[in-house]
Amino acid sequence: MESKPPRDKEMPLWEHLAELGQRLKRVFIAFIAVFIITWLPAPDLQGGNILSVVASFFATGEYSPLAYWVFMQTLTPMLQDLNKTVNVKIALIAGEVWNPLASVMYASLYLSGMVVFPYLVYELWRYVQPALYPHEERAVKKYLWVAIILFYAGNLFGMYVIYPSLFRFIVGLSSIIKVEPILSIYSVVSTWIQMAFWTGVIFETPIVIAILSEICLLNPWTVAYYRPLVYAAALILIAAITPDTTLLTTFLTFIPFAVLFELGLIWSKRIVRKCPDIRPP
Repeated sequence: MESKPPRDKEMPLWEHLAELGQRLKRVFIAFIAVFIITWLPAPDLQGGNILSVVASFFATGEYSPLAYWVFMQTLTPMLQDLNKTVNVKIALIAGEVWNPLASVMYASLYLSGMVVFPYLVYELWRYVQPALYPHEERAVKKYLWVAIILFYAGNLFGMYVIYPSLFRFIVGLSSIIKVEPILSIYSVVSTWIQMAFWTGVIFETPIVIAILSEICLLNPWTVAYYRPLVYAAALILIAAITPDTTLLTTFLTFIPFAVLFELGLIWSKRIVRKCPDIRPP
């Protein structure tokens, strides 16, 4: 094996940091541009044609920031359904003076991050690519776009499966104990974003396993042997990062993790066939 990657160049540390800074600067500029767009007025979809929808971005009777409007598109149908089925009036309140602004800011930051995420991955990839050996580069390139897709899939799973399940559980419990669910809008938005983001991270499990297997650093049979410890550690970690004290979301998040973990091990056993030092027990 070569002593160093073929495209690696001897550079002082400050030049490496300067290059990284330039790449992150471009990502930051893109992020700010998207962030500004998320504060435009939300479109009016009732106009009936494309021109009226486009015009509604700049001329609207009521100002609703685009990022907050996107959030409410996922929340409103669930609130309407719960108000009908549970027969409980769910009220969203400010709670504190700055909570409405913080809610919109948080939603804008999250939405901007989701839009710019592929560009961030691209710039980081271009930065580390020269420092990789050919087999390492092939391993990363093989799964890079799959990793991005899984991250978005995890975010959607958190938004449309885990978060609604938690919300319905809390509202249903409120109905049972005769408590009106009056919720802080900041708490609702921040919980929604945390669920989505961390589920997206957890969905990267098979990619991590695959890349480590491609470069022959992971033995799937050894990992499978220690499966109980892996699952116990995963449950503890998921419980720590999810904001739900009922542990409902812990188990709802653990289920896709376990499925993706097992799929990752199955694929890993196929990958490591090329690794001379890794063999089935």
